[in-house]
Amino acid sequence: MYDVIVIGSGVMGMSVARKLSEAGLHIAVIDRDVPGMHASYKAGGMLGAQNEFLEDSDLFKLATRSQKMFKTLSDELNSEVGIDIQYIESGLIKLADESNDNVTIEQQYQFLHQHNPDVELLNEDRMHQLTGGNSHLANRTAMYIPDDHQINANYYTKALFHSLKRRNIDRIFKTEVESIQSVEGGGYKVLTQDDVLIGQQVVVAGGAWSGQLLGSYIQDKCVTGVKGEVLLVEQPHLNLDTTLFTTSGCYIVPKQKDRYLIGATSYFDDYSVGVSEEGRNWLLERATKHVPGLKESKILKQWSGVRPYCTNEQPIMDEVSRDLFVITGHYRNGILLSPIIGELMSQWILNQHRPQILESFQIERRQRNALHHQW
Repeated sequence: MYDVIVIGSGVMGMSVARKLSEAGLHIAVIDRDVPGMHASYKAGGMLGAQNEFLEDSDLFKLATRSQKMFKTLSDELNSEVGIDIQYIESGLIKLADESNDNVTIEQQYQFLHQHNPDVELLNEDRMHQLTGGNSHLANRTAMYIPDDHQINANYYTKALFHSLKRRNIDRIFKTEVESIQSVEGGGYKVLTQDDVLIGQQVVVAGGAWSGQLLGSYIQDKCVTGVKGEVLLVEQPHLNLDTTLFTTSGCYIVPKQKDRYLIGATSYFDDYSVGVSEEGRNWLLERATKHVPGLKESKILKQWSGVRPYCTNEQPIMDEVSRDLFVITGHYRNGILLSPIIGELMSQWILNQHRPQILESFQIERRQRNALHHQW
């Protein structure tokens, strides 16, 4: 019998398993495919703890706490497994896509500046300085968030995977979990197409597919998938070092070797694979509007991933039945939140006590809020 079975090997599942391993538990991680090859592996890697938020909340507090953990985590992973996750202190510019969005940027600035005085509204000269002259305001409002940095999501998932390998965690891949059944006297049977595993505690961290495993505990459509498409381009003459994120949802993340990650489309309840012509054209149109120099770029790769989404972009972190936990719905913030969620969920599992800051992320509370909004 395992002490804990984790279903899902994205950054959430692996972060929980990694922290639990420090307590010497017997742990298994199950994934239906190759580990970390879905939304986590394909993310932009932005640590946008401030970029995504317009008001104070427990989620905002978690995001800012988690963001501060990455420098130390980067050093730890490099020391442990020899993989540099490319933590870069690049900062981020949040830019109105159209002048109609200026008021949104101004309101967000007022909120963020209260928490971080270093957040600044930009004039044309400062925009020119931060972007190397590659982007201009053109009657649009922008602000600079100096602490919203980035990592390489691909290398981060690989580093977590290799960390699990070194910690004697059983890794069971290319295995579909068909059901989870309670065992009389405590614990759960996890039924796969090939085997039956027994665990005293189970953590479902299956991303957009979590709801399918926990249908009796989670309302239909409470968790859905949002397909996002991304392009990796090369432009050796651009010299852009700061991430740009626009109110349209399009972002441009500078990477190493003159490469830039352009994302991301959002197709709700879409689990298809691959980049559509429509999506590719939208990404290039929005990116080159704000950084014209990208018109001369070369597309190196393109891919898609499915991000888990919950209503109002409020994730779920809950114990749906005794010793049966779920972590899902982190949408665009899975990479960012993974260190703090790994830490807090492992504390909960070990201590049998929910951390107070996770009270807001219960399924019952979310469903009550949904009913309230319907009325």
